[in-house]
Amino acid sequence: MFKVETSLRESSHAGVDCAYGVVSLPGTKMSVYSFYVDGLLIDTGSPFLLNDYIPFFTKKPIDWVVLTHYHEDHAGGAKWIQDHLHVPIYIHESTSASCSKPFDYPEYRKLAWGETESFEAKPLPPLFSSKSESWETIHTPGHTKDHVSFYNHDRKALFSGDLYVLTRTKVIIAEEDITQTMASIKKVLAYDFEEVYCSHAGYLPKGRKRLSDKLQYLEAIQEEVIRLHDKGMDVLSIKKELFPKQYPITIASGGEWDSIHIVTSILNEAQRITREP
Repeated sequence: MFKVETSLRESSHAGVDCAYGVVSLPGTKMSVYSFYVDGLLIDTGSPFLLNDYIPFFTKKPIDWVVLTHYHEDHAGGAKWIQDHLHVPIYIHESTSASCSKPFDYPEYRKLAWGETESFEAKPLPPLFSSKSESWETIHTPGHTKDHVSFYNHDRKALFSGDLYVLTRTKVIIAEEDITQTMASIKKVLAYDFEEVYCSHAGYLPKGRKRLSDKLQYLEAIQEEVIRLHDKGMDVLSIKKELFPKQYPITIASGGEWDSIHIVTSILNEAQRITREP
C-alpha cells in the first residue's frame, strides 16, 4: 500500500482565515481550502486531511458549518465536527437528506481523499447571518447538482467552491454539466464583488476577472464544439481536436474525469434546445 502524506498551511486575508490542505500521493499532489470568517466555517477538507484540520477547527469559535457541495474533499471533516463540536451543518437541499446515508464514491477517490463518514445536514437557507455579517446562498450547479456559492454582502466577496478552480478547464467529472457551469458563472457575475475565495485556487484578489475569463474561454469552447459537430465530426473526434492531450487523472479515474464530458454536455444542451418547441 502506498503512503499518503498530508499537510496544512494557514493564511489570512482581510479577516478570512484560510486553511490550505495538501494530500501527497506517489507522483501527485492534491489540495483543497476551507475558510473561516465571523464564526462561519465554509467546507471541511477531506477525510485524509482531518488530523491536520482538527487544530484549525478547535481554535475557532465555529457557530455554523456550510458546505459548497457533497464531494469528499469538501465534506470530509463534517462528521468529526458534528460529533465533537456539536454545531449545525448545512448543505444544499438536494443532498441534505442523503448525507445521512453511506457515501458512494469510486475506489480511486477513496484512495486519493479518504472515505467520508455520513453526517446529519440541514438545507441551506437562501439568506443567513453569521455573528455580524450577512450572507446569501447562490445555487451554482454545474460541477455538481447541489453546488452552491456564498456571497458575503458586507465584504462584497464571493466564496465560490469549485465554480472557478482554474480558467482554462480541460477535464471535468462525469456528473458535471459545463453549460450549467457557464450559467452559474453568469449568475454570480451579476453580484457586486472583486475578491473570490476558491476552494482549490484559494484567495483571488481579482477573482471577478478570473471568472469572466473562464466564462469567455468556455463560451469559445462551446462555439467550437458546435461548429465541429455541425461539420459532421463525432464526439470522440471533437475531443481529440480540442483536447488532444491525455491527462493522468483520466487514466487514474477510469474516465470519470475526462475532456469528453465537456463535449458531451455541450452537445446534449444544444440538442435539448433544438428539441424545444
